Amino acid sequence: MAENIFSRLSKLLNRVVDVVSQGNLERVRIIREFNLVFKEAYFGGDIDRLCTVTTSPGNPNFKHELSTFYLRSGFKITIENDNNLQENDFIEISRYVIESAPFVRQLMALGYDTLIIKGKNSFMGVQIPLKEIANLQNYMLNG
Repeated sequence: MAENIFSRLSKLLNRVVDVVSQGNLERVRIIREFNLVFKEAYFGGDIDRLCTVTTSPGNPNFKHELSTFYLRSGFKITIENDNNLQENDFIEISRYVIESAPFVRQLMALGYDTLIIKGKNSFMGVQIPLKEIANLQNYMLNG
């Protein structure tokens, strides 16, 4: 019970920090929308894994010109029911983001630089640089 309350408070604090650090509600809106889509897809049987999206520390090696402060630059998808995770699970879930270059560019414009997908209780996970997905290397000033 206490862990559930802590988790809720932590999510609320993350949202508040996002709003304050970004000066708008766009990041919070995208996270909320993604969480609704993942929940509907899971309950509807479209995907086998329940996922939640939050902002987290990004990988400093993936920075680009629009990256926010390191602690707020990761777009993190957590697989809540992470028993028996397979590499295929990460690939399937990452497709929801990486198959849309315009959406990836929007994430980059909001300061994200790292797509993180990991299990809630496992150590398995992947980190993907958004600038490579968007194929914008030729347009960045610092390559």
